[in-house]
Amino acid sequence: MLNTALQVLAKDGTITDNTYQIIGEDGVLPQGDVVLTTAQLDQLGNVSGKKALYITVDDSPEVHQYPLNQLDTIFIEFAGFNDGRGYSFAALLRRQGYQGELRAVGDIFKDVLNYLKRSGFDTFVIKEGKDIHEAAAGLSDFTHPYQASTAVPKAHYQTGA
Repeated sequence: MLNTALQVLAKDGTITDNTYQIIGEDGVLPQGDVVLTTAQLDQLGNVSGKKALYITVDDSPEVHQYPLNQLDTIFIEFAGFNDGRGYSFAALLRRQGYQGELRAVGDIFKDVLNYLKRSGFDTFVIKEGKDIHEAAAGLSDFTHPYQASTAVPKAHYQTGA
């Protein structure tokens, strides 16, 4: 699932420590910021800090109703590079009105960050073994997209800038 010790890269290039914790194998809810799986959503009201939900490819927001207004962050898992459902989940959650943080986790690395950002993601947990500072530098590789997206309502050529 989630390695909570990894750092978090924001879409503006800043790097911070993760504050979210998961429920341990003993089932005890930790104090502070907690990330829950969809099966643990009944614990949402018991979380003392920020509330997050962990979505896998089996938890599509197209077929599940989530309490979006109660969540500070939604973690969307990318199980592999060749699975793009997480991009669709992010765009769908934004269309459903979710304004909180969307965090990409799993098989995340420099080459996919701009696509993730354009799909509505705010933060990223870079795959273990990849350099988070190199990934941060790659966030500015593309500054003027040709297509509109959830992150850019009008492409550069449409704004007249």
